[in-house]
Amino acid sequence: MPVNSSFTPLELMRLPLASALREEFVGRPISSLRTPAIIIDRAAFKENCAQMGAKVEGLGMHFRAHIKTHKTAEGTRLQIAGGARKLVASTMPEVWGVLQDGITAEDIDDILLSLPISADRMEDLNDAQEKAGAIVIRVMVDHAQQVEHLAAAAKRLGRTVPWSVFIKVDGGGKRAGAPPRSAQMDALLQACKAEPAIEIFGFYSHFGQSYASRTLDQAGQFYAGEIDCVNDAAARAIELGLSGNWILSVGATPTAHAAALGARAPGGLNGTLELHAGCYCLNDLQQDATSLVREGGLALTVLATVVSKYPERDGGEVMTDCGALGVSKDTGPVPGFGRVVSKGHEGWTLGRVSQEHGVLTRVVGAKEIEIGEQVRIVPNHACLTCACHPWFYVVEGASDEIVDVWVPWKGW
Repeated sequence: MPVNSSFTPLELMRLPLASALREEFVGRPISSLRTPAIIIDRAAFKENCAQMGAKVEGLGMHFRAHIKTHKTAEGTRLQIAGGARKLVASTMPEVWGVLQDGITAEDIDDILLSLPISADRMEDLNDAQEKAGAIVIRVMVDHAQQVEHLAAAAKRLGRTVPWSVFIKVDGGGKRAGAPPRSAQMDALLQACKAEPAIEIFGFYSHFGQSYASRTLDQAGQFYAGEIDCVNDAAARAIELGLSGNWILSVGATPTAHAAALGARAPGGLNGTLELHAGCYCLNDLQQDATSLVREGGLALTVLATVVSKYPERDGGEVMTDCGALGVSKDTGPVPGFGRVVSKGHEGWTLGRVSQEHGVLTRVVGAKEIEIGEQVRIVPNHACLTCACHPWFYVVEGASDEIVDVWVPWKGW
């Protein structure tokens, strides 16, 4: 079936002008901002990256940093400085953004587009590879038909090198991926084996179910399960007659923390182990609930303003201008949609959200919050919260002074 290309150059995706934002906001206190507004603590972000990188390096493993949480040049450079020479991107604008920001093969080895490849993005990917030079653009596959599309595109576009692919393996989360022992995996591996335009770089799994971890031991069990999952897929490839120096890429922020904190990997591997994670640089309530986030590791808050009060409702509630479009509607093990962490305002939770506003509820004994006051909220899920905002205000540590503004690569 013919597929139309959706080639879209990044320059057509107009983003806010970072230089103008910096000129306007750098040096101002966060109390002067229109809310809701994302506040990133750059010192915490940098330390999160440095600690993860150092621990993974100490294990003798490679680390692949996912940039989809923040989607910014500045955040990506801090992840690279923390030791990540391999990147994962969720969208083409992220890939284009990295390449156009001046990140070179001296900084990173490759970029993986993590969504299983769709046929309409082949021209984008091929053009990105031509501009990337020695940086390899890798793609994800989990179905034999994707291999057919890649092969057809290679012929149509005149590619002289094979597509470098990761096989996405489903470890039970039922997101993307084929189970390691399944008819779908067999068909995919056979298609790769038969097609010279395809080169298997490795096997990749994401255990999102590891977010249910509450202890290091639990996260360690998920970590071992991830490794077994990709290793079994590689074993099946060997049984079908394939061979290679494959990468076995595993991780989610909880299991990456578990590995970094000493969780043991099973032996007898059919490739070289690699860790990947993304939310570790910012963290959120979902990550904090795993008990694996270091003290001081929550680098993201959302600034909100109190706009009304309801003293007769359930012990007293207040309304803020931060709703679902400020923190998303993602839930987690912590009740509500976010926790207020402003000094003096402990005990308040973003209990309910509508599109543009949210209601703060409190525990007995929490101090009053007055109309006009600002609060800072740690959201449940950093990735979707960041996706709600056009740009991010950056502070350094405990300071309330804005030192930078980051503009994310939006769009698809």
